[in-house]
Amino acid sequence: MDYQDQLLERQDGRYYAIGKVGTGLGSIATEELLKENVVSFGLPSGPALFLHLAYRAYVKIKDVEPLSFFNHHDQGIWPDDQGLLFDFFENFISHSVYYFTALEAFANESIPENFKYVFIVEKTGQERTYDKNEIERKVNLDEKLDKIFPTIYSVPSPKGKKVWEHYKQMKKVRDRIIHLKSIDQKASGIKDETIWGTMLRMHDKPLCDFAYEVIGYFEPAISRRWYKKYPYGKA
Repeated sequence: MDYQDQLLERQDGRYYAIGKVGTGLGSIATEELLKENVVSFGLPSGPALFLHLAYRAYVKIKDVEPLSFFNHHDQGIWPDDQGLLFDFFENFISHSVYYFTALEAFANESIPENFKYVFIVEKTGQERTYDKNEIERKVNLDEKLDKIFPTIYSVPSPKGKKVWEHYKQMKKVRDRIIHLKSIDQKASGIKDETIWGTMLRMHDKPLCDFAYEVIGYFEPAISRRWYKKYPYGKA
């Protein structure tokens, strides 16, 4: 390993872009005004930050035994300390929100500047064209992954593949958390499907790794340093 490789190896894995330049290293950097001081720093990768946040939350819950939150009493089983259970729910929520945000960040940053998306509007049959900005704002993630990215990167749609099944699992859990139902905010029984039961039963599902897998299905992710460095050696 040469000197530049050694330097690069010591750098954080979440850089958006960093590599060998001249006899040292160079990265895409940004400047910000902070209390009348101009500070500069290497630009972080949005997907990498969110993947790391999701992974850190997952590490806190994956090996937990959910029954350990509950205590046996003569009248039934419930937690003596509700706080520990609520902490668990918060970590699961963080895991879910962050892995999906990583996918959305990757999707938006990966659309080429001059790319045009041509499609037919179902209701009217008219042809429409979206530029990058419109794609980011108006096209949902399902369509980006199924229609737009395969066109951009010349790969088959992930639909029908294992990676798409994983994506559907992730989306279902995330949507269920973001859009709580009335059943989640009232007294319920064991026959009711609540988000709380889902979280208790799915605590060890590596959904952040599923998000990483979806990102890696498309180029140019797998060639990026931040992708290769996941989960960044930190929990």
